[in-house]
Amino acid sequence: MMIDSANGPGSTLGSPLLGVPTEIKVKIVTFLDGESLIAIGSTCKQFLTLIHDSEECWKSVCLPILLDSLPPDVPLSPAPYKSYRDLYLSLRTFAWFTPGLWHGNRDLLGSLYISRYNHVTGHLEAHEVFCVHDRSAMLPYREWSLSPAVFVQDFNPRIDRSLAPVVKFGPRTEYGKNNEIPQPRSPRGMTTTFFHAAPILPERIVYPQMNLWPPQLIPADDRTRNESPTGFRGHVLHRTDASTNLFRLRRWISFMNADSHGVIMGERVETIARLRPDLYTRNPEFPYRGLWIGDYESHGGEFILFHQPTKNRLEAIKLTGDPNVPRAEYSFVVDDLSHTERVCSEPEWPGARVVAAQGHTAALNFTNNAFSPTQLILISDDLVAHYWINLSRIKKFKRVNIDDLMRGGSGL
Repeated sequence: MMIDSANGPGSTLGSPLLGVPTEIKVKIVTFLDGESLIAIGSTCKQFLTLIHDSEECWKSVCLPILLDSLPPDVPLSPAPYKSYRDLYLSLRTFAWFTPGLWHGNRDLLGSLYISRYNHVTGHLEAHEVFCVHDRSAMLPYREWSLSPAVFVQDFNPRIDRSLAPVVKFGPRTEYGKNNEIPQPRSPRGMTTTFFHAAPILPERIVYPQMNLWPPQLIPADDRTRNESPTGFRGHVLHRTDASTNLFRLRRWISFMNADSHGVIMGERVETIARLRPDLYTRNPEFPYRGLWIGDYESHGGEFILFHQPTKNRLEAIKLTGDPNVPRAEYSFVVDDLSHTERVCSEPEWPGARVVAAQGHTAALNFTNNAFSPTQLILISDDLVAHYWINLSRIKKFKRVNIDDLMRGGSGL
C-alpha cells in the first residue's frame, strides 16, 4: 500500500529516510536491484517520483546486462529504448537471463550457448556457438624435433554462432500453452519452445547414480532431472517456481502432408544449464581456468572446460563431445601441476614446463573407456599442447576469450 507521507521531520508517518537530501537518496537506491526499486517506489509518492525520474538508479540495474554485451565501439545507452527504466521494465520478466555461458545435454555431442543483450533489437538472446576447424586449410603434420616419430598438428579454429537466436525474449514475449514460450521458427521447419526447469531441492538427497543435468562432474548452483518418460510434459513450471540457472528447449519438425494435416516428427527436449562464471574466470592462483577449444582430429574442435578445483589439479571436462568420449566427461586430468617432468629445450616451445597427465579414450558410444599416461606441455596460460604418448600425436588447446565472444567478437 502506498503511504502519502509528509516530508517534514514532525510527521508521524514519515520515515527518517524521507528527510535525507535527494542526491543521497538517489545514491542509496542505485545499490538496489530492479525488483527492489519497484518495491520501494510503491511505498510513498516521494519515492515513486524519485524512482520514476532517476535514470541513474535504472542505469545501475541495467549495467550487468549491457556491459557484458555491448561491442567495444558501441556507446553505453538504453537504445533502442527511450530510457534505462523502459529497458528494464520491457525485459523485466526475463531479467534473470543475463549474459553468460550455457551448456546443453544433447546426446553425446552436447551444446554450448552464449546469452547476451542485442543492442540493435532490444532483445535478450541466446545463440549456439560452434567450433569450426577447416581441415582442408590445415598445414600438414610435422615431426616433433625431440622425437621424429611423434607428429605435431597446428590448430587454427574459428568460432561461429547460429545465424538466428535459439532463444529470444522481448517486450512482447508471452508465456503460451503450458507456460512454454514459442521461439522463432527455423526456415527448415524446426519448431522450438522454451520452458523452465525445476531445480533439485537442497534438502533432497542426491545419489551418484541419479541422472542429473549438469552432472556432478561440473560444479553448479542448481541441477535438475535429466530424463522424463513423458518428455517433461506435466512438469513445466511457471517462472516463479523455477531455477534461473536452468531451462529446457522442446524441438520438433512440423509440416503439412498431402491431405493438409499437420505432421509432427522427432520431438526432443534439451536441458540447458548456466555455467558458473567462477569456473571460467582465471586468476593468478588458478591461471588455467576457462573455456578452451581442443583439436580432436576427425571429430573437429571441441569446447573444453579447464576446471581447477585446487591450485595444483587441472580437469579438462568436455562441454561438447563426440561419439567416443561424449560431453560432460573428462578429456584429460593433471593431478599435480606443480610437479615438472621436464622443461622444454626443443625449438617448438622453448622453456615450457611439461607435467604428467592422464588422457581419456574410448570406443564408439563411450565403450571400453580408459585413461592412459599422457603429458601436458604448458606453453602459456592461453595455449597448451597435449602429448598422446600411445598415439604419437601432439594436439593443441587454445583459450577462448569469453569477454570478446560476449561482445560479438571472434573469441580467439
